[in-house]
Amino acid sequence: MKERRTRAAILQWFIPTCVLVVIIAAMLYNFSVESSRSVAEDVDGMFVEAAYGYAARMQYELARMSDAGKPFQYLMRGDIGSDKRFMTEMAEALCRSTEAYEVIYIHGEEGFRHDGGLVAVTELPYFAEIEDAVTEAGSNSSGDVAVRYIYAENDGLDTGCRAIVAVISADGKTDGEVLLMYYPTELLQGIFKEKSYDGHCFFAVMGMGGEILERAGAWSEFLADGNLWEALREAGVDDAVIAETVLRMESRAGGSFYAEIRDESRFCFFAPTGFNGWSVVVGVNRSYVDRVRNREWKSTKEMVCQLLAAVFIFFGLVMVLNIFNKIKAGQENRKLEEKADTDLLTSLNNKLATERKIEEYIEKEHGGQAVLFIMDIDDFKKINDTMGHAFGDEVLRTFGHSIKGIFRASDIIGRVGGDEFIIFLKDLDSQDTMEKEAAKLADFFKDFKAGEYVKYAATASIGVASFPKDGRDFKTLYKAADSALYVAKKRGKKQLAFYGEEASKSEGMKRVEAESRILD
Repeated sequence: MKERRTRAAILQWFIPTCVLVVIIAAMLYNFSVESSRSVAEDVDGMFVEAAYGYAARMQYELARMSDAGKPFQYLMRGDIGSDKRFMTEMAEALCRSTEAYEVIYIHGEEGFRHDGGLVAVTELPYFAEIEDAVTEAGSNSSGDVAVRYIYAENDGLDTGCRAIVAVISADGKTDGEVLLMYYPTELLQGIFKEKSYDGHCFFAVMGMGGEILERAGAWSEFLADGNLWEALREAGVDDAVIAETVLRMESRAGGSFYAEIRDESRFCFFAPTGFNGWSVVVGVNRSYVDRVRNREWKSTKEMVCQLLAAVFIFFGLVMVLNIFNKIKAGQENRKLEEKADTDLLTSLNNKLATERKIEEYIEKEHGGQAVLFIMDIDDFKKINDTMGHAFGDEVLRTFGHSIKGIFRASDIIGRVGGDEFIIFLKDLDSQDTMEKEAAKLADFFKDFKAGEYVKYAATASIGVASFPKDGRDFKTLYKAADSALYVAKKRGKKQLAFYGEEASKSEGMKRVEAESRILD
């Protein structure tokens, strides 16, 4: 019963504490997941910002070149524009002062290079694109100088270079004054090599259709076919991912996507250049991105782990302290219960404790045998009357302290009345064992003497009942032993009787007397 109460008290604290720990652990786990996602988004944002930086640098380089050519366009529109020598000198000056490796100005139907050479403009492989750029500029401007860029895989000149051509015009007519400035795409290599991350990333300038206009950095399967969208489709990348990326590029927004092509796993980060729908794409190995994420997440992860450890340690200490307090309180309660169960004179169990403990044993009994002795000190009233109550108490006290020494600690010994005692011996294996224990108890009184100065040899009358033969509950068993005690007293002093015996001595009683050698 007490054990159940102790377990219930511990569970009363243990279950809410465990629930609270689980809730806090779940909250920290959710925080960890959200933090991990946030770190991933922050790292992705960092790479997207880097792509924006490359796009801005590319835009700056081209704008610096084309801005230098805008005043030239104003000169071409005036009377001075017909002075071929002057215009050639100006074009040559533009080549020297900008990154352009070639400057061509178109006056009427003629095209002149910066070195004075003539150009068959209409035979340039990208002439149609020049026309479109001029027409678009004319339709979207109010006579101001406009700049459009086109990509030339081959410049169609004697150099045969790849170039980004700045088309500077104002009137929207290709047979008017148009200035062409050629920016060598190889210069983009220097921009993209400024930061190569793990040394295995690629950089690309990509058109709206997925075509790769320029590439730099590591060789990649992503760029091998010359068109990123086609490479992604062949690799089985979801069309929705491609469509979303195209939509963001069309709206001139940056972003990222993840893809695997053959043996490559990359995160691709892109940003708009601000013209022609072109974008700068940076393809970074997944392993590198994961390392960066883990590095950024490390401090947060350590904090979460420390918080989890602190929570478990805290609640562990709370549980340990609670259990310790419960154990200590239980020990204190047991001490109080033991004190409440103890007969103050003899230090044996008192009446209530004796009955309760025997009943508890009977309730838990699993087929074993036991024996109950009831004893009355012989002539105890005479001892009190002739030698005084103090000496009578000394007899009882000496008996109580001495009787415990001949039986097991697990046996139940108690004082249930003035001079009445109960001894309950548990788990006996046979009737012979019961009779031997009875003989041992009888033999106890052979040498029993009480009193410090006056030694008094006290004796007792004893009634014996066996469990479960003579009774299966305490009340029945007690009545049986008490009945046997009555038989023992009828025979005279210093007698022991088993339940069911008559006043005359049975064979079993005679054997007990012979073994004890002190009974009549």
